[in-house]
Amino acid sequence: MATKSELRKKFIEFRKSISKEYLLAAEEKLLNLVVNHKDYFKGQKIACYWSIGNEMPTQKLIQYLAGLDSAIYLPTVAEDSKIMKFCLLEDHQDLKANIYNILEPVDTPEIDPSDLDIILLPCVCFDEKGYRIGMGKGYYDYSLSDLNNKSTELIVIAFEFQKIDDCLHGNHDVKANSCITDEYFYNFD
Repeated sequence: MATKSELRKKFIEFRKSISKEYLLAAEEKLLNLVVNHKDYFKGQKIACYWSIGNEMPTQKLIQYLAGLDSAIYLPTVAEDSKIMKFCLLEDHQDLKANIYNILEPVDTPEIDPSDLDIILLPCVCFDEKGYRIGMGKGYYDYSLSDLNNKSTELIVIAFEFQKIDDCLHGNHDVKANSCITDEYFYNFD
């Protein structure tokens, strides 16, 4: 059986190999699933990640969700902490690259994760038990471990090819409620 780091390496390599055309088609399919569930997202406080490389693209998703009168928050990281802050996305022009070259808001209001309605999570792979493997730094697991609002929905965003049988979760891993891929809207509850 593969280890988490072996799974991470395998899926990151595979993700790097997908074409721009595949990426754009998957983004459109995912967006269509979200549009079909728009009432679920309308008027919510939603945290999303700003995608990089060949992650499932989120820029159009963010734009669409903001058009549903939802407040969009992006994670920000500090070099000396594993705890992310979630800050309001006010203007796409006022984003700055962080230490991982991921764009994040600068000097905008912060929200406690427990006050968010929905948190969209990136992944390298996921399983149907609601667990995910991320890039290995543990930012989401550390930042959401004390989530005291059980009504905050954690939703993984992924490509369908990232689904595996078992993410080998540990006690520290945060379980998601659902996952949206380019093919399905999975519910893990």
